[in-house]
Amino acid sequence: MVKEWSVFKLSRLKVILAIVALMFPLAGCVTGTAQLQVSPLTESEVRVFTDPITENILQAMNTGNYTQYTRDFDKSLKDNLPQNIFDKANSARIETVGTYVSKEHWRMSQKGDKITVAYRAEFTYEPAGVIVTVYFKNISGKWYVDGLLFYSPLMQSSDC
Repeated sequence: MVKEWSVFKLSRLKVILAIVALMFPLAGCVTGTAQLQVSPLTESEVRVFTDPITENILQAMNTGNYTQYTRDFDKSLKDNLPQNIFDKANSARIETVGTYVSKEHWRMSQKGDKITVAYRAEFTYEPAGVIVTVYFKNISGKWYVDGLLFYSPLMQSSDC
């Protein structure tokens, strides 16, 4: 039984790798995807826009304001997070870790037109704190949120 499982996993991995390998040559053929050249920014330059955007997101979670929450999201993220999903996830988060209290900048990185910023945030029910990671993408000279991740021990152990 162990050998069958290993063979199955190996075969599945080969299929996935083959699909990924086939996609790479196609990446250069896509039209209209020219990447904007973005100069590296200092931490203080990044925090000028990331801190207020992140604060807005966290405050909007406390009030359940979907419009405010998605204000700085790129089109793809906004399209993939309709209000009913936000409402359900936000309720689960409040039940699990409570409401947002404060945040402290932890770290950041930039790779071209993408910036990742992580904060250690305090929530009312989570004694260990919550790591809030916000992913930004520069689209036509403006920075938009294109990803958001929350991690805490309480969230990890629940269905949140």
